[in-house]
Amino acid sequence: MASFKLNLATITNCPAIKDLAEALEEYALPEAEEFGVLNCTAGESAVFATVLRKTQQAIQRLDAKSGEVLTDAVEKVAVYPIGVFPKKGLLEVYEGPATAIEQIGAFFASGLALPTVVSPIDLDIPAAVDKLRSQAEHFQLKSIRVSQYAHDSYMAGPYAPKFLDSEHGMDFLREYVDSVTAASCRFRTPNGQATVTLSPKACFRYSLSNEDDQPAVQAVLRKLI
Repeated sequence: MASFKLNLATITNCPAIKDLAEALEEYALPEAEEFGVLNCTAGESAVFATVLRKTQQAIQRLDAKSGEVLTDAVEKVAVYPIGVFPKKGLLEVYEGPATAIEQIGAFFASGLALPTVVSPIDLDIPAAVDKLRSQAEHFQLKSIRVSQYAHDSYMAGPYAPKFLDSEHGMDFLREYVDSVTAASCRFRTPNGQATVTLSPKACFRYSLSNEDDQPAVQAVLRKLI
């Protein structure tokens, strides 16, 4: 199954689509800057772009002749495909970890010198599971992670049970609703099935049996915030 990301954040004080697209296109790929813009496309309701972030990583190697361990600086590039929806006040990052949201926010504020403010979105996992259960076909709650669990005096700490029956999983979820930190759910898609991991932030990781279902699954996940 192919794996994908959908990291969601709010964005305020965002320029209009035309102005944002022009700023991204003008920035392009400056050689000496940390960030760069590989491409940019403006649509009716959104601007889509690929933002690059360059960092230096120290790599150690052995010089066989001298017997010394040398350190070389290697440039590392992170690729962040993004979508910005100014009227909705929504930023979407389609690859990378949750920290990618912070990186894009920093780029907009510093590199593009825009007055935008990008903020992560908190996700109520139990509420999100209920929403997903009500709107997805053949929903299955696969697993839950709780931060505080004590089955008896000999067992305590983080716990991540897996469930064969969603009803049992929902019962466990309700019992430990205040300490749920992650959940994994499966549901039917138009051409197969999807498995989605929910986290405390609206940063979703999902797998698809058919990649053509990506737009449909993204639409479902957007409704969870």
